[in-house]
Amino acid sequence: LAQTMTSSIVLDDLGTAERLTPFEMRVRLGPELRYKKFSLISEFDVATGAVFGTPDSTVVASRVPTPNFRPAELRQLYLQYKWLTGAARLVVQTNTFGLGILANAGSKDPEAGDFGLQHGGSVVLRAGIAGRPFYSLGDPWHIIEPVAAFDLVVRDSTADLLAGDRALQGILGVRVVEGDNTIGLTGIYRNQRRDNGAPGERSTDAFVLDLFARWTVIKSGDTQLTLSGELAAITGTTTQSRSENAEVLDVRQLGVVGKVNFKKGRLGLLFDGGFASGDQNPYDTTLNNFRFDPNYKVGLILFDQVLGYQTARSGWRAADPLLAGVPPEAIELLPTAGSVTGAWYLFPRAKYGFAEWIDVYGGPLFAFTTAKLTDPFNTRINGGTPVNYLGGTPGNYLGTELDLGLTVHGSVTSYLNISATLEGGVLLPGDAFKTAAGTNMGPVGVGRLRLTIGG
Repeated sequence: LAQTMTSSIVLDDLGTAERLTPFEMRVRLGPELRYKKFSLISEFDVATGAVFGTPDSTVVASRVPTPNFRPAELRQLYLQYKWLTGAARLVVQTNTFGLGILANAGSKDPEAGDFGLQHGGSVVLRAGIAGRPFYSLGDPWHIIEPVAAFDLVVRDSTADLLAGDRALQGILGVRVVEGDNTIGLTGIYRNQRRDNGAPGERSTDAFVLDLFARWTVIKSGDTQLTLSGELAAITGTTTQSRSENAEVLDVRQLGVVGKVNFKKGRLGLLFDGGFASGDQNPYDTTLNNFRFDPNYKVGLILFDQVLGYQTARSGWRAADPLLAGVPPEAIELLPTAGSVTGAWYLFPRAKYGFAEWIDVYGGPLFAFTTAKLTDPFNTRINGGTPVNYLGGTPGNYLGTELDLGLTVHGSVTSYLNISATLEGGVLLPGDAFKTAAGTNMGPVGVGRLRLTIGG
């Protein structure tokens, strides 16, 4: 269960504002059947999403950070055959690469020290195999783990099978796994088309290279230092989004994150940094804006609430035939759903465990643009001069966000754990959020209480 409350968020240059109060629930079930080396594994959510408190569909598009209530949602249902040095899986699975900036299963809400709330997740129909074929050769070959898979995407950040998107993926990769330490390199080819569409409509052909590493460099007594990072580069062509200068756009996108986690006794120091390439010119022949998966959370407010709902408002306006005539193709992809895009950030934090069952954590998020914060709808109706969602000329600083959290957790029995998390923060917008009058958008505050009960 989660209750979120925000102060008023200005969504557009007309002064449209929303005070969000979503009350969310989710019951996640994962029954499994096992027989010798075979397993049938399932996972599904029931009674999931916001019961009330989200903006009306006459205000924002449907692609928003907090989805509305759904009675049921299948996440996984696959057959697994597992042997000593590997496993093969078939049918519906959640999908994550590395730290989750490219694809994220949304399988676990952030722990103490991180912020946010996950929704949905990337789901695929997959035939995949992973193993250690050189295990019998001993060091160093036994830690090498090749991976191969073929996917039909059920849903992710750019495709929805039920909505008519047919996205196929071929995946080849290799991981080096030694205890808790992992390095992985994955290559992905993606072919996406629109079912029953005209030739070339809503098509994407892209190659993705994803490099990931997590390594514990110090582990001694009560001291531990872990470094992790992920780099994802995308190249290819697409007609998902078209400019007036070209029907087929070249895709050149880059996303990078790094994380440092230091722990000594009850004190923890965390540092996150990230970069998502932005599109300096939305009207040229290249598409540069990399989007993190919406379930890779950075802070509480800036990306997940303010930009998530401002872009959803822009998407609704751009699709309204009374305002824009014929909506642009693939306009439903304009809202970010809370993703980090066109930005780089620094997010240092501290965490302290006052007892085994209570943690306090927090820190400032500093965020900057990698391309001017531009609203495609406002820019178009203003003759092509770049303006932001508030009708102002944007600067380069997105703002400073101050976040604080408190988590209380414990075990009722060996099979039942319970935790309560209280998070809050305030965003002090930078000059990227200038209004038409030349002043910065006012501060935005968010508070959230989350209760989790699980086995």
